[in-house]
Amino acid sequence: MLAIATAALACLGALAVSTAPAQAAGPIDVTYSPLSLGEYCAAKVNVQSTVGFYNGWLACYKWATPNLVYTGSGSAPAACQWFNPTYTYLGYAQGGAQSLICKYSV
Repeated sequence: MLAIATAALACLGALAVSTAPAQAAGPIDVTYSPLSLGEYCAAKVNVQSTVGFYNGWLACYKWATPNLVYTGSGSAPAACQWFNPTYTYLGYAQGGAQSLICKYSV
């Protein structure tokens, strides 16, 4: 009988832990590829833009044969805020393949 009571108390303790409120989420990093950056470029820099590269600054281009054609420059912080306006923007960094990494607090 003592074993059953102990097991019941242990189960109640586990339930109490599992129903506790969730901790606030910490900062998150979201990576945006050059094609994703192209969406920002088309919306905010030049409607003909199809691709964007972040390499110390955000450069927008359109596809043209045989090369890409420069259409203007954008703002990395503005792009981060444009992609996720409901998140709190914290900063940005260079990602692989000239992607943009945005840091948010959610």
